[in-house]
Amino acid sequence: MAYFPFFIDIKNKLCLVVGSGKIAKSKIHTLMDFEADVTCISKEFVQIEGCTCIQKEVELKDIDNFDIVIAATDNKTLNHEIASYCKDKNILVNAVDQKEDCMFIFPSLIHQKNVVAAFSSSGKNPLICQYLRKQNENIVTEQLGDINEKMEVIRDQLKDIDIESRKKILKEFLLDALEK
Repeated sequence: MAYFPFFIDIKNKLCLVVGSGKIAKSKIHTLMDFEADVTCISKEFVQIEGCTCIQKEVELKDIDNFDIVIAATDNKTLNHEIASYCKDKNILVNAVDQKEDCMFIFPSLIHQKNVVAAFSSSGKNPLICQYLRKQNENIVTEQLGDINEKMEVIRDQLKDIDIESRKKILKEFLLDALEK
């Protein structure tokens, strides 16, 4: 069964990443890109600007006050224990490379200001997602992010006109801006 694509505002949400490897650091940076309040707990020392890093063995009680948890250790048993605990507490959890333990998965992302494109294979094949991201990076560009910002202002200014006229004006603006 495919995962439902669900975009959620995680600004200031309390997010915990357990682990310190390359994947854990990637998840930390992704969460911080969306302005989450990120804490990392790892037995190894980790220092990432903007992230609260705690060097210790994680205890399940450490998880209690978080909204979102990423179990990204190299210990599948520990990741499973963290995921099970989170599920029991109704805390959103992702256990890296353990689809059966995940309540959600991280898509492959293209992020340009407020324009976000996400690709998922429902956890079956990350290479397909990476391929799709690469194929679409020339479409979801910084320019498109800038255009989106401008269109938000125009859309607000047009809120009192009928929807069909508003759509027509916005479409013309978009096509004109893309040609520049």
